[in-house]
Amino acid sequence: MIKRIGLVRRKKTLSHEAFVNHWLTTHANLCKKLPGMRRYCVNLIEREKFPKLDYDGFSELWFESEEALNAALESPEGKTLLADLPNFTDEIYPVVVSEHPMLWPS
Repeated sequence: MIKRIGLVRRKKTLSHEAFVNHWLTTHANLCKKLPGMRRYCVNLIEREKFPKLDYDGFSELWFESEEALNAALESPEGKTLLADLPNFTDEIYPVVVSEHPMLWPS
């Protein structure tokens, strides 16, 4: 299993509330339609608690393989998802990682 993490910067023209609302509703609903995705999580960062961190949150998308991830992003659902990013972000920095759970609920 691989995971794509997307480090997100809020679109400066949006309030924090509008950014969160768009990400957790409109964008999340689009993301949940990605074919082959096994798991999805949005993580919001409280910038006032971590002012040196230059991101407002990050997403986690799990897939069986990098090929499955790429196929999902190239699908019609993936193209719609990626086209929505400028509606709430100024920047997203995606990285693909391999996860090594050390303590995991059964």
